[in-house]
Amino acid sequence: MRARRHLSSPGEPLFQSTAWRGFLRDIGLILGTFLVGYGISALWLSPGSLFNREHALPRVLALPESQARDKLAKLGFRARLDGERPNDSFPSGTVIWQDPPPGTVLPPNSPVQLVLSAGPVLVAVPDVIGLNLVQATKILNAAGVRVGTVDSTSAGGQDPGVVLATRPAAGVGRVRGSAVALVVSRRIAVVTSP
Repeated sequence: MRARRHLSSPGEPLFQSTAWRGFLRDIGLILGTFLVGYGISALWLSPGSLFNREHALPRVLALPESQARDKLAKLGFRARLDGERPNDSFPSGTVIWQDPPPGTVLPPNSPVQLVLSAGPVLVAVPDVIGLNLVQATKILNAAGVRVGTVDSTSAGGQDPGVVLATRPAAGVGRVRGSAVALVVSRRIAVVTSP
């Protein structure tokens, strides 16, 4: 006796046959098992992330103070200013430090300390009047400023190449690396008549 496999009859729709129903049931079981296993592993790896309102702290460095406060407030954090510090890289009023660091997971309403940039460090122009140009250049470079334009004027009684004035004047604050113009003496041409 031969066993006959049950195939759908010509009038029966394909997906209503018992073979197809069994196949679809098996696929459904496999997908269901996969989804349940994925859910359990997600809970096991990070159990608090599904049921917790804690957020990772965003990066607010290099943002202006108002934008940094808004970004933190939208996630439920409180911004707390912790002063200003001079900084050559960031303009005045931008965030140069945050504590805790970005990416830290914190509960809502946690404080975040922000330090703002006070702008670039100002360097006082040193007094180089009366020095020769070589010495004045070394002193200006050591102070953090550089020599800009060098104008000359005739000055009676002065050796040539002596600094007579600086622009800006000595003691004025300049941004580190900016130029200081110098006025130096030049040799007076002596004209002899025949």
